[in-house]
Amino acid sequence: MDLPLLLAGLGLSAFGVFAMYIVDTDTGYDYASNQFLGFLGGSVIALMLVILDYRDLKRFVWWLYGAGMLSLLAVLAFGVVGGGAQSWINVGPLQVQPSELVKLVTVLALATYLSQNAAGNLRVFLGSLGLVCLPTLLILAQPDLGTALVLVAVFVIVVFTAGARLWQMLGLGAVGAGIAYLSVKLGILRDYQLSRLTSFVDPEASPGAVGYQVLQSQNAIGSGGITGKGLDAATLANLGFLPEEQTDFIFANVAERLGFIGGVVVLALFFVLIWRILRVAATARDRFGVLVAVGIGTIFLFHLVVNVGMTMGIMPVTGIPLPFISYGRSSLIVSLISLGILQSIAARSSVEEGG
Repeated sequence: MDLPLLLAGLGLSAFGVFAMYIVDTDTGYDYASNQFLGFLGGSVIALMLVILDYRDLKRFVWWLYGAGMLSLLAVLAFGVVGGGAQSWINVGPLQVQPSELVKLVTVLALATYLSQNAAGNLRVFLGSLGLVCLPTLLILAQPDLGTALVLVAVFVIVVFTAGARLWQMLGLGAVGAGIAYLSVKLGILRDYQLSRLTSFVDPEASPGAVGYQVLQSQNAIGSGGITGKGLDAATLANLGFLPEEQTDFIFANVAERLGFIGGVVVLALFFVLIWRILRVAATARDRFGVLVAVGIGTIFLFHLVVNVGMTMGIMPVTGIPLPFISYGRSSLIVSLISLGILQSIAARSSVEEGG
């Protein structure tokens, strides 16, 4: 196994539980307990996937893809509304967010398809685009713009890695720009979604809660200074001035309490994580392993850049969590499952290289 990747994942998971504990003096223990339960469940599944040869996943990927699409349809029919989106569904006593797992399943389906077909072929390119468009449209219907953008980023990076031609990528960019323009002109994007996407340009001029969130997040990060206010100090978060402090804006909460040093520790752990994922992709023994590692790495990197960027006011507010750190068992479990698959790729690369 890749030891630095393992340590980075464990370090981020531990930091996430710790962040939940300090998020609020009254409810922090409950948040931390639920996050730790998610860590235990995800770790068990991840260990099973390390033992399983990652290439065996190709035998089940289309069943998983179909189940994922059905789960998204179930969310639209019976889902629970939260944060302006109908993204969750009740499974017994648990509340599950299927779109988190669908991101990973889409990576596996895309990698399987492109490992068996040449991305430079127009038919294959359009086929792979269709694989991503279906879950993207179902997620947009919730509506969850942030997760849909993650899938767009995954498609662009994975097909580029798979050998798509320059004219295909330029054509895709032109079509994407046209769709974005029409979405604004025809009112397909809702007012609050447009506000989220443009609030980082001038938060003070942004209407409603979005501009307020960005300004309070910037104030929280700035007030933390070098070493932070401390674990028991009165902060903007526990005084009620920082909305979504345990989910979307958890980085601002951590930076206020632990300061610049705490923020750097989080970013350093993510740097190791992304670096080792790239290493796994570089040493994978087959095309499927390369594309899976690249797709998972894209998910983590996109989440990191957008989430931390929006707390600082330099990226649009899209509502996507910070992997391992933001509160949410679905997100944490899927992140750990992803690491299990990466370790399976790394372990078999090392064994066969050594042999």
